Parts: sequence; structure tokens; C-alpha cells
Amino acid sequence: MLNPVEALASLSGASQPAIRLILSVLATYPLAAFYRNLKTSTTVKNLYIASTGIAIILFNYGFDLYHSALAVAVTYLLNTFFATNPLLVPLSFGYHMGYLLIGYYFTTSDTYDIKWTMPHCVLALRLIGLAFDISDSHVKVRQNKKDAQCIGVPSLLELVAFTYFPASVLVGPQFSMLRYQRFVSGQYEPHTATAPAYSAKKLLQGAFYLVVNQAGSQFVSDQYLLSAEFEQDSFFMKHIYMGLWGRCALYKYISIWLLAEGAAVLFGLTYIDAKPGEREYDPDELSGCSNIKVGVFENTSKFGHYVESFNVQTNHWVAVNVYKRLKFLNNRNLSHFGALLFLAVWHGFHSGYYMTFFMEFMVIRMEKEVEPIFQKSEKFQSLLQQPLMKITVFILLKFYTIVFAGWCLVPFVLLSFSKWWHVYSTVRFTGFFLFLLGNVALKPLLLLILPPNKSTDEAKKSN
Repeated sequence: MLNPVEALASLSGASQPAIRLILSVLATYPLAAFYRNLKTSTTVKNLYIASTGIAIILFNYGFDLYHSALAVAVTYLLNTFFATNPLLVPLSFGYHMGYLLIGYYFTTSDTYDIKWTMPHCVLALRLIGLAFDISDSHVKVRQNKKDAQCIGVPSLLELVAFTYFPASVLVGPQFSMLRYQRFVSGQYEPHTATAPAYSAKKLLQGAFYLVVNQAGSQFVSDQYLLSAEFEQDSFFMKHIYMGLWGRCALYKYISIWLLAEGAAVLFGLTYIDAKPGEREYDPDELSGCSNIKVGVFENTSKFGHYVESFNVQTNHWVAVNVYKRLKFLNNRNLSHFGALLFLAVWHGFHSGYYMTFFMEFMVIRMEKEVEPIFQKSEKFQSLLQQPLMKITVFILLKFYTIVFAGWCLVPFVLLSFSKWWHVYSTVRFTGFFLFLLGNVALKPLLLLILPPNKSTDEAKKSN
């Protein structure tokens, strides 16, 4: 007799680990609802959060739980004995990234598998981020910076609860220890009365994207891109299929992030408590842990919108803890490249990760070079006022962002060189011509066609 997980896997066509993942994320909603009515001490709250989060890991990965348990133990010891020592960050970074990469080495296959390394990569960033926060707070105090305050070393129970927070233990989002402490101490409670309604919205959005992903993947699957049928399609249709396939592939991530965010909202973790001026306010005060900006994503007109809207909390973590710390290179391109290289390494050893993040670097660099040319050209801006031209530009930008997002995503999903190179060869490497040559030749070509306005040139000379 099939157990419920096997039955659902057989019925849906999804793998058992995928079914366990979805069931676990959905289970966090009743766990969150119970927590909202848990009027007790922070110790009991931490015990509840820790025990339920550990139970989720056990349900998904069994006794592979010991990997994350060891990470918590090492983190606790490092934070306790090196809190004021400059070695805290390199020791924490070296241990967690080293352990993760060793895990990848022993578990990696030719397909994207759901195994213990998936939540462990989330955990690694969270615990490295904690080391950065503790170390940075002590540096600020020593430098007598305004409003500087040392972040205390969390207790073992608090660290376990922070690590295994049920709504984020499997797929994120990332959040700081300071946010967690404010949440569990009840500081956010007065501001989360509307959390159930907002949580239901995220749940429905996540369910919608999950259905779209499952339905879409039946028509344009990974196997289809590698099939003889795909090779026989016309050059134009290959790109259309690739764009649709990429969109469906991204919806898989969007769906699970929305479901996880909804549970975090219901717990009461996600209130935006930034002071005015600290950072730009989001119009929705409960979106503090949002990992996907759906409106921005669905209305993309450039790849910069993908970066802005996709995997938001991880990108923020990398921006703060990698990109900004590479400031000593004195070159934004090098800092950007270093941040994307870190992301590739964090994902694993497959060549596909490195190719996708390299393509992201090239795309964003190209857009930053050419976008100001269009914006500052009176000739182009006047043409854009014409309805037909406006519609044409809209269609071209949609084609560019959807089709070539699929292009960039091919290595990330197919992973192995032989697979993604085969797909690229069937479309004659068009993305390489667009992005690589675009970085070299597109800017001077556009300057010939759309020269800068005279007023702009004069302003530059006067400065």
C-alpha cells in the first residue's frame, strides 16, 4: 500500500522529495496559526519554533539532520569564543562554505536533486550572516559610531530556533538575528493584525504559480529542449519555446518562495521596521521578507528588473556581505563579478551555474552601458511618443526579456556542459552574439545612431 507521499507523487508525476517539500511548506501555515495564539515566554516560543523546524527537516531528510545540527554547534562555539575577535568572520565563512562545498562534492548528480544540501545552502548564508552582524557591531562600537550597539551572542536555544525557523528552514527567505529577536520578543505583534489576510494572498499567489508551472512544463519540458523535435523547429520558434520554458522554470521558484513567505507573514516575522531614511519603504508593511516582487517580475522591460525582483533576500545578503565588502577593489564591475562568482560557487560545482551568472554579469553590464544612451537621446524619446513606436518597443523588450531570460537559464537548469551546450548550438549561440558582442560593439554603434544631445555635452564640459 502506498503511503500518502508516494500516492501524491504517483498522482502528480512529481518526485517524492518535491512532494515532501511542498507538504512541509504548507504545514507551516497551521504551525504559524498556532504560534499566533501562543501567549507565553520567549523561551517557550523558541522551543516551539525549534522543535517544529527540526521536525520538518526530519520529515524531509531524516537523520541527515546531523549536518545542520553540527553547523549550529560550530556556530555557537565560534560566536561564544570569537565574538570580539577579527577571526570570527573568516572562521565562520570558511567552515560553512567549506562544509557546503564538500556536501556538494559527495552528493552532486547530473540533475537538480532535492537533498539535504538544499536547506543547508540557506542555512550557510544565515549563519555566516550572523557572524558578519556580530563582528560588524563590535567594530562600530570600537569606532564610536553613532547609535552603535553590540549584538550579543545568542543563546543555544535562540540560535537553534533562528536556524530552524519553520517557514524558512527549507527554501528561505534570509533574515537577520535582529529581526528574529524583535519578532519572538513580540515587538512586531501590534503591527501584524492584517497578517492572516496578507498571508492568504501569498498562499493563493503561490498556488497559482505552482499550477502554471506544472501545466506549462507538460508542454515545454527540459526533455523537450534536448529532443530531436526541438532541433527540427524553426529558428524563431526555438527561441519562443526557450522563452516559455524559461518562464515556467522560474515559476517553480516563485511558487515555493511565495508559499514560504505567506507562512512567514502568518508567523508575524515580516513586518518592515526600518526607520525613515534607512532604506526605501515598501508600500506593504508586511513584505519585509519577500523573496519575489511579482509586479516587477511580470512587467520586466530589462534584465535589471529580474535582478531587482527575483530571489530578493539572497541578493540583498550578497549585496551587503559580498559586493560592498569588495569595495577595496575600487571597481564596480570587479565587485559585481566577485559577487556573482560567489553566488555561482554557493550553488555548486556544475558548469551551468557559472555560465548563467557570467551571462548575468554580461547582460547587466551591457544594459548599464546602453540604457543612458536611449534615455538621453531626444531623437529616440520623441519617436517613443508615437503610439506605433511605443507598441513596437514594448513588443521588442518583451521578446528580449522573456526569450533571452530563457537563454540565460538553460545552463542553470540543465547543469551539465554537454546538455546546455547542445541547446545553445541548436539556436546557433544567439545569446553569445547579443550579449558578448553587445558589450563590445553596441554602445559605439548606438552613439553613432543616437548621438548625445548638445545640451548634455555642454553640461558635461561645464562640469
